[in-house]
Amino acid sequence: MNPVLAVVVGLGFGGGLLLVAAGLRPRPTPLGEVNRMLGRAGVSAAASKAITAPPTATSDLRGRIGRAGAASVARLGVDIDALTSRLRVLDKSLEQHVYEKLFAAAAGFTLPVVMAIVILAAGVSVAPIVIAALSVVFATAGFFYPDVPLADRVETRRREFRHSLSSFLDLVTIIMAGGGGIESALTGAADAGEGWPFEQLRDALRRSRMTRRTPWDTLAALGEDLGIDELVELAASVSLAGGHGARVKDSLIAKADALRGALAAEIEATAESQ
Repeated sequence: MNPVLAVVVGLGFGGGLLLVAAGLRPRPTPLGEVNRMLGRAGVSAAASKAITAPPTATSDLRGRIGRAGAASVARLGVDIDALTSRLRVLDKSLEQHVYEKLFAAAAGFTLPVVMAIVILAAGVSVAPIVIAALSVVFATAGFFYPDVPLADRVETRRREFRHSLSSFLDLVTIIMAGGGGIESALTGAADAGEGWPFEQLRDALRRSRMTRRTPWDTLAALGEDLGIDELVELAASVSLAGGHGARVKDSLIAKADALRGALAAEIEATAESQ
């Protein structure tokens, strides 16, 4: 075998096996899931064990690779803050995303090398420059592949949050109409819903109680983190209404109506474009 090809094969195959082995090992419990488990009553024994289990060597390896890769990506001029904000919507860390990009790049680099080994084993010669060129092309494609569905997935999650926010506001106004206070209405409405958006709302309200900040402050911060302008505007309008229950209720009703109208217009525009 050509010495150059042998070096390419050795480096590519060894690096690919290393990343594959690291990726196949079990992952630690995400911090967001730990917080949700801690916030629920009656955490099971299995969940408690998952919470208290120390980080594995795999998580350390993945973290080191992800952090090193993130630093390199930042030096290339990529807007890390914007990328981190989008990943926040998906409950995904920057290190994990960069690790996936590097893993896909290594897999793309290894694929032509493995194919070359099979072809050479069959007695057919392959030019080393062809293998090297294919490895570079596949590695580049693999590196950018995790970014392809990112924008659509983020927008889908934000749309899901807006729909859930509309339902959340309806529940809040119903509870307040029944005589409930503002904070009890917020907590009751958040507890009544299911899914990722309501989990985010519950976490924000829990942080409000723990930090002794107003619910609107933490909800505004949540809206900024997730890029949900409607939630930021809602928190601002309710804060202006002060602590007067009637004015707060009117603000919530007005925002819920505006949000429903915007969502209906968005659905109609999407249906007409298809």
